[in-house]
Amino acid sequence: MKLLSTIAIGAALMQTVSAHYIWQKVNGGAAYAYFRTNTNYNSPVTDTTSNDLRCNVGGSTGGSTGTLSVTGGTKLTLGLDTAVYHQGPVSFYLGRVPSGQTAGSWDGSGANWFKFDQRGPTFSGGSSTWPMSITYDVTVPNVPAGQWLLRAEQIGIHNPAGLPQFYVGCLQIEVTSGGSCSPSYFSIPGHIKSDDPGITVNIYNNFNSYTFPGPAVGSCSGGNTNPTTTTARTTTTSRPGATTQIPTSRVTTTTTARTTTTTSSGGTGAPLWGQCGGIGWTGPTTCASGRCVATNVYYSQCVS
Repeated sequence: MKLLSTIAIGAALMQTVSAHYIWQKVNGGAAYAYFRTNTNYNSPVTDTTSNDLRCNVGGSTGGSTGTLSVTGGTKLTLGLDTAVYHQGPVSFYLGRVPSGQTAGSWDGSGANWFKFDQRGPTFSGGSSTWPMSITYDVTVPNVPAGQWLLRAEQIGIHNPAGLPQFYVGCLQIEVTSGGSCSPSYFSIPGHIKSDDPGITVNIYNNFNSYTFPGPAVGSCSGGNTNPTTTTARTTTTSRPGATTQIPTSRVTTTTTARTTTTTSSGGTGAPLWGQCGGIGWTGPTTCASGRCVATNVYYSQCVS
């Protein structure tokens, strides 16, 4: 009996670990060539006040990590070791390296960060679809030339009664030709509070709109999926069949405080890279485009 209990516990732990993921690649290259390495394997950060929230556990400096040269307006494909498994928002930040430091030496402290892109749920037919993928395309804003940290953040909010799970990674870049973009900067940690509605929301009960956690997307030209203007809040409304990446032409701006997405009813299946099946899944089981492929018994995804 004791042996069976041990086996059961071990199996549960394996399932938990396999459901985690790590930011580690850019443009399909080698793991950790430009992303800082972490020391907690694929475990998330769960403390919103921890300095580990900047670049993950063990990622306070770059060590031997390289720094990727880019120009403002460059599209980058950021990759994980496995597809995002837990529902929750995906956000992308830039941190400006202070004078006298490098992308490899800066620990991410100080009010030097801003959010430049974010991805959230779409709603259709009474269900929600989150942008869960193994890669995400982002466009580097036209920030001033210099060294920066590009921070990727996915937050698992799949357990309303538990702690949110922050999956973060920092890519070291040098912008060799940029612009004069000057957004409002803030510090990490501190950008998201433990009682932020974007991480305490119950996504399984009457879930038909969503407010992104943390600051609004900064006013910067580049790859802002849900861009803001000089006002603070952007409300987006998706049409039936819309993908999880909401076109700028369908964004209307109001003058309230944060970013919310809502959609109308209808739809013909999950969008490309959206979830389409798995144990406990109550959303669409067909794909608007592509085909539904099972990653494991708990998660299937629409792929091209």
